[in-house]
Amino acid sequence: MRVLVVGATGQLGTAVVRKLTDRGVRVRACARPTSRYEHLKRDGIEIAFADLTDPSTLDSLCTNVDAVIATANAATPRMRADSFRAVDEEGYKNLIDACVRQRVGQFVYASIVAHPDLDALPLCRAKRITEARLRQSGLPFTVFRADAFMDVHFSMMGSDLPVQGAEAATVQRPFWFSTRFFQRIKHDMAQSGKAGVLGDGLARRTYISINDMAEFLVRGVGHPSATNAVFDVGGPEALSQKDVVRTFEKVLGKPLVAKPTPAAVFRIGRYLLAPFSPAAANIMGLNYVSTYVESVIDMRGTAPLFGVKLTSAEQFLRKRLG
Repeated sequence: MRVLVVGATGQLGTAVVRKLTDRGVRVRACARPTSRYEHLKRDGIEIAFADLTDPSTLDSLCTNVDAVIATANAATPRMRADSFRAVDEEGYKNLIDACVRQRVGQFVYASIVAHPDLDALPLCRAKRITEARLRQSGLPFTVFRADAFMDVHFSMMGSDLPVQGAEAATVQRPFWFSTRFFQRIKHDMAQSGKAGVLGDGLARRTYISINDMAEFLVRGVGHPSATNAVFDVGGPEALSQKDVVRTFEKVLGKPLVAKPTPAAVFRIGRYLLAPFSPAAANIMGLNYVSTYVESVIDMRGTAPLFGVKLTSAEQFLRKRLG
């Protein structure tokens, strides 16, 4: 079997590549010549240069592959041209069309949990458009809609612990908005004992580790229950950000003070940033919605179905600390 991984140079895509190669699966890793792909140069990995925004590169990319796992997105773009429309809408249309022409056996897609207020944001709206195109394409497809990633959200609360040992960490991608913020706050818990929370920090999410999300994507390939199916996936527990602060306290062995950022800051920032950086505005919009929207996913059926042992927030942080 050969699996094409689109988005292979990102944190989630890299984790998918590692899991596939560990299983002895031949991997074709899609990368752009301008991307950082050196960490993927290993036996069993074929690096193929292509770009979702250039349809002429995609037919050869999708030739002779049994399945595609697609994780690419423009949430933290490397280049100004990487807009949600260009990558997450038109780019995925180009990829799906190429998969149809090349008769790819299965398209496994990394999406985001659905909610009316989330789906009004550019990235989430593009995810729904791509899901609809998959349904209409005739391709056998599997969609995993992930809740918030521990690796990203926990880091942005003021600690670099969640990215210790991580490959191609999302919070360290060269996108000016998120990179500057992370560099400014990444030692807050360690140095000043402060942990940032969104709004009052009480809205709950079923945070999932990127490693667990990668496991679902990989196990979805060829799974008998995964054909033309959509699964919401999260971690084993629903936590508010204040719960996460308490988990950090337990792991770090020190008291922390939750530092709230009012919801209005994110709402205003979204509109101010929209004309200059849609990606930055999208992040502010996600933060704003996260101050009041709860996402509680019951994983008692989906996790056993795919044989995934979910990682708790405490287990995740202790592993990084170790």
